[in-house]
Amino acid sequence: MAKFRREHHRLLGNGYCTRPTELDCAFESICETCTVFQTSIDFRPTLQAQHDDATTKGQHHRADLFTNLLNEVDDSAAS
Repeated sequence: MAKFRREHHRLLGNGYCTRPTELDCAFESICETCTVFQTSIDFRPTLQAQHDDATTKGQHHRADLFTNLLNEVDDSAAS
């Protein structure tokens, strides 16, 4: 578990924040567009649920964001 914490500084609901621990972050809900955000196929169900929620609410920009993330994890898993 300690190794996991060193490699992935902060576990998020749909990926990891790899921002160095010595750098603070004041943002709470923009992780998916942050340059240090990483996700993987393990989080695909969560990403899909977030995409579906955005689509249901008519939040096209948010739905597009999750579509892109879903495509990235699918492409990465296929490689």
